[in-house]
Amino acid sequence: MTRPPASEAQVEAAISDLFLRAGWYPVKTDAALVTRGSRRRVKSGHIPSGFPDMTYLLGLPGTGLCLAALIETKTATGQARDSQVERHAELRDLYGIAAHIVRDPREAAALIAMARRVVGALKGVTLS
Repeated sequence: MTRPPASEAQVEAAISDLFLRAGWYPVKTDAALVTRGSRRRVKSGHIPSGFPDMTYLLGLPGTGLCLAALIETKTATGQARDSQVERHAELRDLYGIAAHIVRDPREAAALIAMARRVVGALKGVTLS
């Protein structure tokens, strides 16, 4: 029997669990329009539409700085909205920041492993 596709919320929960267990701090951005009670959808906050769903922060010991992973959570078949494509391109082109579309916890695990390599490479580097 084939399992039904996981919902975006289930994918996000599995991804968040991995980041939390690896010591990352999660920030739910809620950049999209949100539903408040029975009211129609309204714009919330100052984060621009299309910004990734989650930002995970990992402290860099002894620096007061952190690594950030911007994660757009999607199901196996989910597609990025136009506002997401545009915002991700802006982050990449203007700031050199990748917004990662993650559909599976294995993809999140790969990002966590990459961050461990970066942290390892930074050990002993003097920041000025």
